Amino acid sequence: MSRWKAAFIRLLISILIVGCVAAYMITFWYPPALIEMAKADRLLMLIAGIDLITGPLLTLIIFKANKPKLKFDMFVLGVIQVICLGYGLSVAWNSRPVFIVAAKDRFELVFANEITSARLSAAKEERFRHFSFARPVLVGTIMPVSMKEQEAILMSALSQQGDIQTMPRYFVDYSKVSKALLDYSKPIVGNEELSAGDIKLLNEAAISSGRSIDSLRYLGLSSSRGFAVMLVDGKTGKPVGPVNIDP
Repeated sequence: MSRWKAAFIRLLISILIVGCVAAYMITFWYPPALIEMAKADRLLMLIAGIDLITGPLLTLIIFKANKPKLKFDMFVLGVIQVICLGYGLSVAWNSRPVFIVAAKDRFELVFANEITSARLSAAKEERFRHFSFARPVLVGTIMPVSMKEQEAILMSALSQQGDIQTMPRYFVDYSKVSKALLDYSKPIVGNEELSAGDIKLLNEAAISSGRSIDSLRYLGLSSSRGFAVMLVDGKTGKPVGPVNIDP
């Protein structure tokens, strides 16, 4: 077998692995509308780059037919590739989106590395004390009545340690805040804040969801990595889906 054939076989294996990882991430963590705003494309490029460099490229460099200890070299290369791929996957896992939080007048996409274990364990409801393995969980938040707690939240936000969306102890079922959230939503039809391009994308998203554009409204969807909007039902406030625009 030539080194080019060996490298090509390793390339096919690497493409299969990266493809499976990308399919999982897009299916569960980052729908297409969130890929850019959540910088998921960079994560995928990191994983693909690591896998392709440590696999096919190094195979092309070190492979030589009839080389002594070739099998051992290929085994070592495989181990290195697995370790490097594991590093890339751990980065993706530890920074995956875990909650979509309704915080008064907007939605916040929160990532796993933005919530400390202490804050996670302080959640009042058991279901909010752990991260989902699949899709991020939709939750609402209710600001505490206590001035002391309000000041603590403000100081945490000002010191860049996280606002209320990173504090599961204030998480509640989304249905408890959906109607109040609608008061801050904006219409699509006749909205002069939106460009023609934005309206086109929102209309396409509405059609894809099987809704009419005039039955939907939108709110901002923010994260530490970027911005988008979330379409919601104009009557119930139930999220329909994100759209990659930044009005």
